[in-house]
Amino acid sequence: MENEKIMKHLDKALEKQVPDVWDELNKKIDQLGDHSMTIREKKSLSRRILFTAAACLIAASSLTLSPVRAAIQNVYDKIFSSEHIDDSGLKSALTNGMGQEINKTYYDKEHDITVHFNSILMDDKEAKLLVTYESKKTKLKNYYLDLFEGFTSLNVVVDNEEKKLKNIGRGSRYYDEKANKVAEALSFESISTFQGNEVHLKLKDLTIHGKKGASRVETVWPLDFKLSKEAVGSRETIDVSKEFSFENETYQVKRVEFSSLETRVVVTGTDIKPHIENGVAYDVFSKLQLQFLNARKMDKEKGYTVNYNKSGVFLNSAGKMADPIFSKAEADGPRDQYVLYFAPVKDRQNCVLQVGDLKINLR
Repeated sequence: MENEKIMKHLDKALEKQVPDVWDELNKKIDQLGDHSMTIREKKSLSRRILFTAAACLIAASSLTLSPVRAAIQNVYDKIFSSEHIDDSGLKSALTNGMGQEINKTYYDKEHDITVHFNSILMDDKEAKLLVTYESKKTKLKNYYLDLFEGFTSLNVVVDNEEKKLKNIGRGSRYYDEKANKVAEALSFESISTFQGNEVHLKLKDLTIHGKKGASRVETVWPLDFKLSKEAVGSRETIDVSKEFSFENETYQVKRVEFSSLETRVVVTGTDIKPHIENGVAYDVFSKLQLQFLNARKMDKEKGYTVNYNKSGVFLNSAGKMADPIFSKAEADGPRDQYVLYFAPVKDRQNCVLQVGDLKINLR
């Protein structure tokens, strides 16, 4: 297909819904010509293209011009690095070009849902699978891929046996009501040990969160791909022994972990332990966790945001604040410790943890 035919074909699909986006996409393609691009250059381009242009992905699946394919295939990154996604670590990693493109589509005929597996990225502890799905018939407003507290599960298949992958917090979700499309960043335990091998995943069941509570939509969305080294980032762990007191409780920072997806501050404390009642152990929020969540704000369009005008727990790196990642604030972990999650930092030598009015130098 010639360049002119390609442009007309895509233009017809987009001009009625997103003319401003298509104008920008046209301009970028015109500038590219037939020059090849590196993966990092593709990522840089994709950050300047809006999510709504993704409507042309299926129509463009047979394109052979590499610059055009790069522009179209990476268009989804825009939404996952936008303000609509409440994971600052994910947005930072995408901005820096991290991740492996998957670009596979699955059609759930029973529920009329077209699923696009966009990309995957991870370190040795956590993985992110970026998924978008849309429908012409099914209203998706209350449909969730809820690994945290819903009916949804993500399973890896090894030797014909399925293993359920543990969630790492709530993940992030954005619903575009006008387009009836959902973008979700699923957060779960790392599968980095599969690097270089074929991976077989099964995303099972959707969760509907309605006025009468949660309900299940039974389905299976399969995904097969080979996990490349581009998907896997490294982690640096620094052992720390910093003690501090807060609201009559004593805490100790045990270690700080740095990766391209996050900064983890691991803490133990006198009230970081399960509550025992009638021989049954219950998890309860420590005063430190409540302080961390105190600065959390819920925004209808942006998810969890940070209110820096309120007292909380913050991380300062060389004078720059690393946003708390509240979507992982309630992630499961060992009961004798609590993990504070923040965005990745560039300066790992000058990190200061701020708890209320207290300041604790972590290095």
